[in-house]
Amino acid sequence: MKCSKEIAEKVKRYQKLKSEEEKLYKEIEKYFVEELDAEGFQEPFIADKPKGEKQNGDEYCDQYCVYEDWYEGTYYHQIEGSRKYVGYSFSV
Repeated sequence: MKCSKEIAEKVKRYQKLKSEEEKLYKEIEKYFVEELDAEGFQEPFIADKPKGEKQNGDEYCDQYCVYEDWYEGTYYHQIEGSRKYVGYSFSV
């Protein structure tokens, strides 16, 4: 059975978008690690309100201890000129 041209085009488009997504992720990760010392950086997202305890300035952290010195959670950084936040999960 042959694959339809329509599906082949969708696969080609998917590969292109996946490549763009990986490039964007690397740029975002580099920024957070280099500029905000985001050790254990994982998935970024936009949030209307932060959760957790206020840290330095407009930074919030919602974390929990998994085991002894292993922590997971979410950091939130307010977006310049906005009431929204960029959040990211972490595991260290």
